[in-house]
Amino acid sequence: MTVYLALTLAVMVSFVLALVEGARTSATRMRALCVADMGINSVLSEFNKELFEQYDLLFTDMTYGGGSGGIEAVRSHLKYYLTMNLDESTPEMARDLLGMRLDDAMIEEYALATDNFAEAVRRQVSDYMDTTLTGKLTGLFDDLGGELSGAGFDYDTGAKRAEVYSKIDSYDDPTYIDEEGEEVTEPIVNPAGSVDAIRSAGILGLVLNDTSDISKKVVGLDDVLTRRTLDQGDGISEEERSLGNAAGKVSYCEYLFDKCGYYRNPKEGSVFDYEIEYVIKGKDCDWDNLEAVAKTLTLWREGINFLYLAGDESKKAEAKAMATALACVILLPDLAEPIMWAILLAWAYVESLQDVKILLEGDGVPVMKDSTTWHTRLSGILHPRSALHSYPGQAGPKYGDYLNTMLLMESYDKLLPRSLDIMELDVREASGNGAFRMDACMQSFLVHIKTRSTHRHNAEIIRRSGYYYA
Repeated sequence: MTVYLALTLAVMVSFVLALVEGARTSATRMRALCVADMGINSVLSEFNKELFEQYDLLFTDMTYGGGSGGIEAVRSHLKYYLTMNLDESTPEMARDLLGMRLDDAMIEEYALATDNFAEAVRRQVSDYMDTTLTGKLTGLFDDLGGELSGAGFDYDTGAKRAEVYSKIDSYDDPTYIDEEGEEVTEPIVNPAGSVDAIRSAGILGLVLNDTSDISKKVVGLDDVLTRRTLDQGDGISEEERSLGNAAGKVSYCEYLFDKCGYYRNPKEGSVFDYEIEYVIKGKDCDWDNLEAVAKTLTLWREGINFLYLAGDESKKAEAKAMATALACVILLPDLAEPIMWAILLAWAYVESLQDVKILLEGDGVPVMKDSTTWHTRLSGILHPRSALHSYPGQAGPKYGDYLNTMLLMESYDKLLPRSLDIMELDVREASGNGAFRMDACMQSFLVHIKTRSTHRHNAEIIRRSGYYYA
């Protein structure tokens, strides 16, 4: 019996010890995986809250609220969380089951928000738009842009004006003999002179009765994304690319109108009052950005209004009658035709100022005019400043609609970096974010974690993780 028990016990003890060793090996691997996931998720949970609250973007701010930051700061945080989740308090030679320690934690690859033309931002924007908005603005952009193109918003009135003025200048000033028998030269008076005198003036001062409520904020842009050399990561991995798409221009423009402010619809707490205008024009002053947008609107409307006048026989007849009278006075009847076109160009410009005034006052301006929506009289070209009036309640696309289309027509290469400027400036306004930079924002990383054990059961975990909406 004693011999039998001795032999059996040896087998049983060996079997139990084998089971224990197998359990220890499996437990070591499982705990390494759990600790790796906890450490990675702890790092990713430190996303910048202000960026998320304002723009619904999830990125780890590698500056952690101050300093230059960098991927080493992220690695330091990762090692801290890994260490805290391992039983580091157990003495090295203690007789516990696992006795695990962190050997090393490396970040082998990482993607920043600004890598590859802000691909990470565009991908998160695409996911956000897919899950939160219906895309109803897209149709509006397309419809208004198509209407403007069909109406001739890009007609070159400047070239037409140069052609007309060249014909007028080709005529010598007429001369006549006065009552005293002396030869007198009478200069040709261009009836569009009053309009030409204000073409270089500021649009806002012309079209608004009171400019005191226009923001005159000047923002320092020395340290924004578009004015500095950016840090670079390794870019989005192919694994991430397989999970979704990057936002196209139309979708990104929708996103900006959802998140940013503009004239008559400012965003509370923003650095620029007119953020969309900055994205379009890129100037450091709210007034200058709005002024530049107003000039563009005037050019758009001028081309459309001129083409309307050129096809409206009744208004064209008015201009021709004025031109004929002026040509007869100076005894140059052949000038009637070019003077008529000069009058029509001036009239179109005055009507364009009227359109911009209506838009900035919050009312609508239809793309194509008709007799009921044309507001200025021909006599307005002689006193353009006093020819402008308010027309509340007029139907048609409003300022925001035109601004939508203007944003869509802007180059993606310009609007995307400028929009990141806006994000940086707004986030920096929040307490503890003075060092925030979009090129210090991490989207994802590939980590290589090594653990060791007092029982020589080591484990290595390689894991890629990040902010995946998909």
